[in-house]
Amino acid sequence: MFRSIRWRIAIPFLLLILASTAGLGFYFSHFMRDHHMDNLRSQLTNEARLVGDGSQPYFGGQEAELDALTERLGQQIDARITIIALDGTVLGDSEEDPAEMESHADRPEVIEALATGVGVNTRHSATLGYDMMYAATPIELDGTVVGVTRVALPLTDINAALAHINRTIALVAGVATAVVILLSLLIASITTRPIKELTRLSGKIAQGELDQRIEIASGDEIGELARAFNQMSAKLKETLHLMATDRDRMTAIVNNMADGVIMTDTEGRVTLVNPATERMLQISQEEAIGRYLIEVMAEPEADGLLKRCLDTGEPQLGMVERAVAGKQFLWVMATPLEGGSLLIIHDLTELRKLEMMRRDFISNISHELRTPLSSIKVLAETLQEGGIEDAGVASEFLQKIDAEVDKLSQLAVELGELSRIESGEVAFDIKPCPVSQIAHQASDRVRPLAERASLELSLDIPPDIPSVLADRERIEQSLVNLLHNAIKFTPPSGRVGLSAEVHGDKVAISVTDTGIGIPADDLPRIFERFYKADKARAGGGTGLGLAIAKHIVQSHGGDIWVESTEGKGSTFTFTLPIAPF
Repeated sequence: MFRSIRWRIAIPFLLLILASTAGLGFYFSHFMRDHHMDNLRSQLTNEARLVGDGSQPYFGGQEAELDALTERLGQQIDARITIIALDGTVLGDSEEDPAEMESHADRPEVIEALATGVGVNTRHSATLGYDMMYAATPIELDGTVVGVTRVALPLTDINAALAHINRTIALVAGVATAVVILLSLLIASITTRPIKELTRLSGKIAQGELDQRIEIASGDEIGELARAFNQMSAKLKETLHLMATDRDRMTAIVNNMADGVIMTDTEGRVTLVNPATERMLQISQEEAIGRYLIEVMAEPEADGLLKRCLDTGEPQLGMVERAVAGKQFLWVMATPLEGGSLLIIHDLTELRKLEMMRRDFISNISHELRTPLSSIKVLAETLQEGGIEDAGVASEFLQKIDAEVDKLSQLAVELGELSRIESGEVAFDIKPCPVSQIAHQASDRVRPLAERASLELSLDIPPDIPSVLADRERIEQSLVNLLHNAIKFTPPSGRVGLSAEVHGDKVAISVTDTGIGIPADDLPRIFERFYKADKARAGGGTGLGLAIAKHIVQSHGGDIWVESTEGKGSTFTFTLPIAPF
């Protein structure tokens, strides 16, 4: 409905009339109510004073006759009269039995009358079922207040008058609304008729019929609009060829270039970059536009490709290695265009990393398999060459073969476990877990190892540390792996500590040792599978414990890191989210 100009014209007028009528009705309704209420308040106050003056002789021994007095006076003034003692006891009432009425000491009008001389209150009467106005004045005898007179009248007459006024206002508003709707629709129809014609012809222009001309029938705003349309159709033909050229060029870029795209002018200044380029080079479009390519990419190799492309007019391509954090490998192709060149950038960094990880994985797993397999082969050959004849030697060698097979089995189990965690196949039973229980159970499992290694194993877990959201068994196993590593690489008489503290919305659990430490060059790769620092290789193990711990912690939404100084010890820390209360 609001898409039509007709209703856009009609609705505001209608709302204006309704708002004005409602405002005036609201004002007059309240004005009349306030006027009547003021008159009634003044009338009741005067009547209360007169009744109070007439009741003075009855105080001092004739209070029992006050009820008859209130009935007589109530009939004369056609109002409800109540005479109340200072303690709230009703001494007389024109409509109710005073003996059955409760104390009126807490009535607002009574309290106000005793405090200020006049008390007026309007409220709903639960007994009578309609609104009443109460006016009360104190009764004085020889300068002493001896009671309170209260006169009350129903507000039904005032409410009825106000209801009549409101009905009248509503009727007037309805008639005005109907008139406004008719007038606004008539005016809107006259106004929108030429606009509809403009819309019909402009639709043909939008469909490509640029020869259409709109007849200018008036000199007002509609005529100006028609003149503007005629000028537009003439200009469209002129600009159509330029728009088609630009559209074809941009379509070719969008359809054929899925990677980073940079366009430059003939001098090598950047004129366009796409979002993929912004992400690769970590630079915004505003920062790149107008600058030379060497400033944007900060790599001479890429700038050299661009210059050769501009000089020779032939496509140039090559690899660019950017010296950023962790290095970035980009494949760049520069293609000449009219008025500049087009550079296509393909990020090969992740592929290079995956290739390197694959080579490292193959090398590491080959190393881990070579040692036990070589041992088994040597032992088996020794047995074949006659060692099996010696029962003692045969038993010892079989035990060694069994140990090497156990290592291979452990390696297979840990590889499978790590693979399942990385692929998301492991279902974690995450629920609130007390940190102190996890820490104590993990420390109890490794305490015999620490005692055999002559190490001090200490715990520093605050009693008020909050619980965490975790799979208890998985986190406990990760913590055991960290403690086991700390014990393994700490010399006798050293110390291994387990502590926990709150870091924001997470709990940080740390394992600290005074061991041999980790070389600085090895720290970035310490959590890679099979990776071992040189000094750790002599300690045995599969090299998968830290990798498994890392993936378990990350699957819980936490982080894990290490701080170490070679020769002084290491601190492994991981975080877990705090469980909600």
